[in-house]
Amino acid sequence: MMKKLLFLVFLVGAAIQSQTFVKGTMSPEISDLEYVILYQLKGAKQLYITNVEINNGEFKVDFPENSPKGMYRLVYDMNNGGFVDVLYSNESIELKFDPMFPSGTIQFLSSEENKLYANYKIQTDNLKHKLDSLQLSFFRLKEAIALKFTSEYYKKTRKDYLETQTKFEKNSKNMLANNFVKASKKYYAHEVFLSPQLYLNSEKLHYFDAIDFENTVLQNSIFYTEKIVDYVFYLNQSDDIEVQNKLYINAINEVIEKIDENLTLKSEILTTLMYNFSQLENATLIDYIIENHYNKLPQEYQNSSDIEQIQNSVKFAIGKMAPDFSWTKNGKENSLYKIDKTAAYLLVFWSTTCSHCLVEIPQLYEFIKDNEEVHVIAIALENDALGFNHHTEKFEKWTNVLGLERWQNSIARAYEINSTPTYFILDVNKKIISKPYALEDIKNYFRKD
Repeated sequence: MMKKLLFLVFLVGAAIQSQTFVKGTMSPEISDLEYVILYQLKGAKQLYITNVEINNGEFKVDFPENSPKGMYRLVYDMNNGGFVDVLYSNESIELKFDPMFPSGTIQFLSSEENKLYANYKIQTDNLKHKLDSLQLSFFRLKEAIALKFTSEYYKKTRKDYLETQTKFEKNSKNMLANNFVKASKKYYAHEVFLSPQLYLNSEKLHYFDAIDFENTVLQNSIFYTEKIVDYVFYLNQSDDIEVQNKLYINAINEVIEKIDENLTLKSEILTTLMYNFSQLENATLIDYIIENHYNKLPQEYQNSSDIEQIQNSVKFAIGKMAPDFSWTKNGKENSLYKIDKTAAYLLVFWSTTCSHCLVEIPQLYEFIKDNEEVHVIAIALENDALGFNHHTEKFEKWTNVLGLERWQNSIARAYEINSTPTYFILDVNKKIISKPYALEDIKNYFRKD
């Protein structure tokens, strides 16, 4: 009986010892940092796991029992986007880093998995940077000797890169990291390209060569998301807005075609792209994705709350219809959508209690009063009619609207106004075509023709 009890005690002790964790030291220590939050990265999502306090720049987070292998994120500064990512494969991880510059300073003290992957990224990123720099400098060179030297150095560096890539693929065999190492391989031509266009064509043609979109390990990470976002937003650039949107659309269609029938990944990527376009206030591309891709997904792969949040974030974006509103003047009700005066409209949200407005709005009136192509609708957000009646007598060519209850006024709330003055320029159809920040922006806009 005693032997059995001792055996059980040993098993309990072994279980305690086998608890896996990630332990970190931040140097230099930053006193404002209080917590570290552990997330599992799964596709485009961050799944909350747990959080712990930071003590003297140190923290230790225990992985819950049966935590799945994959990529995890340690967020230590929510306000400034401070985080480090680690690969977890049932082994404890110890690391140290500078919290102000984590990506360039992280060192893994334990976890062969993470040591290898971190070393891989350092070595190959350096070689990739060198190859890209040699290719770009080649376009600027004129002397034959310099061109020959750069071309030969490029070939040598490419050879070093391929040997380094092969070495890490071999050394990471049977590791979780192997999936990321193989998928990170970048295509480089045998020789430098003679023109930037040929180089760009090759970059786009071979961008996804090493990526297997059926790889379940990569699906349960942010690898696909980061790779696709880079392809759509950074490898397809134009200064012309219409051309830029066409490039975006082509890139999106190419990506969705490559993902093929992986509906979970397709849904996550489309959602991620829409959130990115919402940051750019590009409602045109969001509408395109919803209509041509997202709404065609089976219902179980759609999330109405995501779409609602995305659309709300761009409801005042360029190209969107301005919200309609109504007001009463001399006993007659008017509305934005019914008014039909000119080719453009300027909505002005201001207040007689705003000292800045009292300076800027009269200047605006003098600038625009004789422009027959623009009609101004000025909404004064007030607590009472006293200041409104006094000041608007000077603005006889405008449509002046009294917005009582200030910030709680229905028009102010419809336009989410939280400061004055705020401006919107609308076209003849009441679509938002510009959102000037100040008077000078308005002047520049209407002078551009």
